[in-house]
Amino acid sequence: MDISSQQSPLTPFPAAAPVGRDVPQARFWTLALLVTGLALLLRLPTLAGRSLWLDETYSAWFAAVPLHELWTSVPLYETHPPFYYTLLKGWIALFGTHEAALRSLSVLASVLTVFALPACARWARLGTKAERVALLAALFLAVNAASIQYAQQARPYALQALAGSLAVFFASMLVLSFVRPGEDGRRWSWIIGLAVSAGLTMWLHNTGVFAALGLWTGMTVALLASTPGPRRPQILAVGLAGVGALLVWSPFIPMLIRQNAAMAHLSYWIRFTPRNITAAWTVISGGQVLHYPVALLVLLGFAWLWKRARAHFWLLACVLALPILALAGYSYFVKPVFLSRLFLWLGPLGMVLTALGVARLPSRWRLPAVAIVLALSAYAVLGFYRSHTEDWRGMLAQVARDSRPGDVVLAFPNEVQMPVTYYMKTGPAVAYLPGPFPALHLPRTYTGNSGAPNIAPEDVARIRALTARHPRVWLIERLAKLYDSDGIVMKELGSRYRLVKTIEGNGANIRLYEAVTPGR
Repeated sequence: MDISSQQSPLTPFPAAAPVGRDVPQARFWTLALLVTGLALLLRLPTLAGRSLWLDETYSAWFAAVPLHELWTSVPLYETHPPFYYTLLKGWIALFGTHEAALRSLSVLASVLTVFALPACARWARLGTKAERVALLAALFLAVNAASIQYAQQARPYALQALAGSLAVFFASMLVLSFVRPGEDGRRWSWIIGLAVSAGLTMWLHNTGVFAALGLWTGMTVALLASTPGPRRPQILAVGLAGVGALLVWSPFIPMLIRQNAAMAHLSYWIRFTPRNITAAWTVISGGQVLHYPVALLVLLGFAWLWKRARAHFWLLACVLALPILALAGYSYFVKPVFLSRLFLWLGPLGMVLTALGVARLPSRWRLPAVAIVLALSAYAVLGFYRSHTEDWRGMLAQVARDSRPGDVVLAFPNEVQMPVTYYMKTGPAVAYLPGPFPALHLPRTYTGNSGAPNIAPEDVARIRALTARHPRVWLIERLAKLYDSDGIVMKELGSRYRLVKTIEGNGANIRLYEAVTPGR
C-alpha cells in the first residue's frame, strides 16, 4: 500500500479534485442550510410540551446556585462538572427559565453539530465528494432520533456531542497531515482545535476522559501502524494536543479527585451487564430499528477505510469502540456508571461512517439505502414524539389544585426537591425525607448522589411528628424501592391512614392518604 496516497476518511477520491467543480459554493451552502433547517424543525416539536424530568430540574436548580458555591461545594455531591451549569446560568439570564428556554441551549448545540459536518468538510478543503458524504451524514444526523431526544433535554449531552464531534474531526485532520503530502500547512490549527474541543468534551461530563482515551489511542495506533517516519514530529504534535487538552481541563482535576472521594461510598442503582453495550449502539444509530441497517453501512465504511485510508481506519475504529469497551469494563469491574446517553457524542461519527458506507454501495443501491435509513429514522423519531417522560408538571399541578388547608406533603428521596421547587409555586409546604437537599454526611446509605440519602428506621419519628394532627398526607416519591427498600414510609403512613388516590407520572408517583376515621 502506498501510504502517501491515503485519502481523508471523508474523501473517497483523488486529493487533487478541485473543491468547487462538482458542488458550486452557493449550492453547497444552500444544501447545508436546508439540512440544518430540517434539523431545527425536527427538534422543536414537544420542546415545551413535555415536563422537565428529574435530571433537567437538577440543571435548573444548579444553574440558580451562586457561582462560587457552584464551583466549590457543589462538585462534592453533584456527579457532573460545573461547566454546563455555568453556561446554562448565562443562557437563563438571557432567555429565562421556562422549559423551552432551558432546553434551547441543547437545541442550538445539536443543530450546530449537524451544520458542522458539511462546514468542516468545506473548511478543511477535503474536496467535493467528501462534501457530498458530509452532507448526507448531516442529513442522517438531522433525523437521528437519539440526537433529537437529547436536543430536547436541558442536560450537557448535546453540547458534548458538538465538542466531541469536533474533536474527532481535528484528530482526523491531524493524522491526515502526516499521511498526505502537502497537508502539514495547517497542522497547528488541528493541534489547537483538538486541544480545545477535547478539553471541552471532558469538561461537559466526567466520562469525557474515556473519549480522550479513544482519541489519543486512535491517533497513536494510526500513526504507528500506517504512516512513515520520522516519528518525532508525530509524537510532538500528538503530545502537544494532549498537553493542551489537559491544560483546558486541568481546573477540574482537583474537583474530580474530591468528587471521587465523596462518591466512593455510594450504592449505585445502575446494574451493568455486557448486554448493555447494545444500548450504546442504539444511541449512535438513532434507534433499535436502525441497529442492523446502520451497522451494515458502517462496516462498509470501515471496509473502504481499510483499503484506502488505513490510518483513519485505525483512528476511527479506536474512537468508536474503545470508549464504549473501556467504560463497560470500568462499570463491570469498578463502579457501574454505564449509561447509553454517555455515547451521544459518537452519533455524528456513526452517521459519517453510515454515509461513507452508502457512498461505497453500487450506484443502483445508494438511493434505496438512503431511503431505508431515512424511513426507519422517521419511524424512530415519531416513536420519540409519542413517548412520555416523568410528568412532574402535571402531577404537582394536581397536588396544588386538589390540596386543602391542613394538608401536609412528604417527599423522598430529597432530590425531588428540584422538580417540586421548579413546578409547585403554590400549595402546601413540602417536607423532604430525611431532610432538605443536600443532606450530607448522614450515617446511612446513599444511592447515586451524595446529597440524597436513603430512608432509615430513624425517620419514622420524624414522619410521625410531621403528620401529627393532619387529616390528609400527600406523599411524593420517585424510585421508592431504591431509596426505601423496606417500605418504611408507606408502612408508617398505611398504619394510620388509608390510601385514597394515586397520581402516576411515568416513574414518579404521588399518593394521597386520609386519616382513618374511628368506626370505619
